[in-house]
Amino acid sequence: MARKNAPVKSPLPSLDAFGKSLGAALDKAESDPESVDRVHEHEGNPRNLAPRVPEAADIAAKHQERTAAAGAAWKAGVMRPKKDPIEAAKAAAGKWETKVKEAIANKSFTKGLDAVDEAEMIRILEETDASVFTEGVRRRGAKYERKVGAMRPMLVALTNELDRMPVDTEQQREAKAIASIRGMREIGRRLKGLK
Repeated sequence: MARKNAPVKSPLPSLDAFGKSLGAALDKAESDPESVDRVHEHEGNPRNLAPRVPEAADIAAKHQERTAAAGAAWKAGVMRPKKDPIEAAKAAAGKWETKVKEAIANKSFTKGLDAVDEAEMIRILEETDASVFTEGVRRRGAKYERKVGAMRPMLVALTNELDRMPVDTEQQREAKAIASIRGMREIGRRLKGLK
């Protein structure tokens, strides 16, 4: 059922006034979304007016429809980028670092996890065919082989060094286990170019 339009509010005289007004409006939207003016279809003259922003279900349906239709264009764009993707990523390193620091300061990781709808996540996983995983692994087969190829000589070198450690006592065996962990960490650093 369409709701009547709320009275038009007076214009905001400054950015400061806008900031204060927006803060109050967002508080209201978070605490009582249904009370926000024009959130649903509303009464107009002579006909009802659509919500100010489309309903979530309508946005999602349009997203699915457009995504399905855009597959070929996405593939063409990925295969012929306008900028070198590696160079563009390197140029954005400063922005990345700033954003990571902001995320740490704002505890964004934990807040994001708090917002996860676990039931929805499980439903999506249940609807996902196992072939999505296996096909992704198959497509990345050459990359995996290259990564393992780079790591394997270092693993052999680590194993050779570990073999040289004595294992007669409990302390020696513990020292070898710690050395193994430290060796794997060092291999990881080197694979990332962090010698």
